[in-house]
Amino acid sequence: MDAREFFPIAERLRNSANEAERRTSAGRSYYGLFHVLLGALSERGVIFRQTPEDHQMLISYLTKAGHKTAASVGLALKDLRQDRNRADYQLKEVFDAKTSDFVYQKAMRALGQFESVPAAEVATIIRNIQALR
Repeated sequence: MDAREFFPIAERLRNSANEAERRTSAGRSYYGLFHVLLGALSERGVIFRQTPEDHQMLISYLTKAGHKTAASVGLALKDLRQDRNRADYQLKEVFDAKTSDFVYQKAMRALGQFESVPAAEVATIIRNIQALR
C-alpha cells in the first residue's frame, strides 16, 4: 500500500460534522506522514525494527540528523503523534474541525518540506542518521 493514500482520507474527513471522522482525519494525517518518511529512509538503508519504538526512533533520527529541514519535519511528526494520541485517547476533549484541519495542514507542510530537500542533502541526512546508530 502507498502511505500517501491516507492523505485524501484525512483531507475528506478533516472538516466533517462528525467528531469521530475528524479524529480519524488526525490519525490518517499522522500515519500518512509517518509511513512516507519511514519508507523514504528505509529505502535508503536506514534500518527500523518494525516495532512501536519506530515512531520515536524516526522522530529522533530526523531531529538529530544535523539538518534544519529534517529537524523541522521531525518536530512536526512529534507534534502530529501527540495530536493523534489526543484524538484517539482524550475523548472527553472536543476535537473540532479547526483542530482537525490544523493537524492535516501541519502534515501536508511537513511532507512538502521533506520532499523539497535536494537529493544530495537527503544523502547527507541518511549518512548522519546512520552515524547515530
